[in-house]
Amino acid sequence: MRPLIPLALVMILISAATVSAASEGGVNKSVDEFADTGIDNVDSPSVFSQVEDFVISVNINESSDAVKIYATTQICVNSGLCYPPEQIEMVTEDNTTWTTTVSPMTDQTYVNWNIILENASENQTKIPETGFGWKVWSDCWNDGTGWGGEGYEGGESCDDVLVPGDPEGTVPTVGIAAVISVFVMAAIIRRH
Repeated sequence: MRPLIPLALVMILISAATVSAASEGGVNKSVDEFADTGIDNVDSPSVFSQVEDFVISVNINESSDAVKIYATTQICVNSGLCYPPEQIEMVTEDNTTWTTTVSPMTDQTYVNWNIILENASENQTKIPETGFGWKVWSDCWNDGTGWGGEGYEGGESCDDVLVPGDPEGTVPTVGIAAVISVFVMAAIIRRH
């Protein structure tokens, strides 16, 4: 019975990562209600390009008491897996417009993010309160049922989309769940 527990955990991780990728392919999502947050707007490109940095910009008004703003980003790839979320402190030059940059990666499907406002007392307000409020799809994506995007030229992959620093398009992508699965299976085999 005990050897089945690690296997069950691996299956839960794989299904959770795959489920998070499940939504209508190519349809971006955004929060547009900022009442009582001090945010005027959140701006980003409409496509998560595989050849350009993705810039997220947050504009706040005078009513905001934010002294720091964070973006929690998560990139999901065409294999159906999502990398762990990363919290990035945004930068500002005028305390009104705050920005951060997300670098593209090979085989990306979309980027999710949310915004966290922090005041001088270190109290935080997350927008939205749960989950990710924004999702922008890649220029070449697979949603589990098919391919699409501005850079998709037909076929069974996005191999023709080039990534900066990789003119041949040969950088491999390895899913974290697959790596964890290998280690768990090795531990199970070693015990026996």
